[in-house]
Amino acid sequence: MDDDRTPNRDPGDGELERLRRENALLRLRLLRVESELATTAPLVDQVKHLGLWDFTPYGIVPDGSWLAVDRAKATALMGALAHVDHWNPWRTAIEPRPQP
Repeated sequence: MDDDRTPNRDPGDGELERLRRENALLRLRLLRVESELATTAPLVDQVKHLGLWDFTPYGIVPDGSWLAVDRAKATALMGALAHVDHWNPWRTAIEPRPQP
């Protein structure tokens, strides 16, 4: 024969083998990424349910069970969460406070 092909091998076999190797590597990478992502789930869940409360409009000073957080940093944190979790904290309905 005047080309590199052997009579027993299809010319597509090399491409098929390359695709199989690439597929195996991509599967390993996907497993690693999914594993890393799974470790962030508890963090995302906790941040989603933070008890952030702006007491300023109410003229109330919270008791010692509350922790002060920088407003700009909290806003940035919630914005980052929106990009990570596909949960949009700014579109979450806020229920009115019960009135006495």
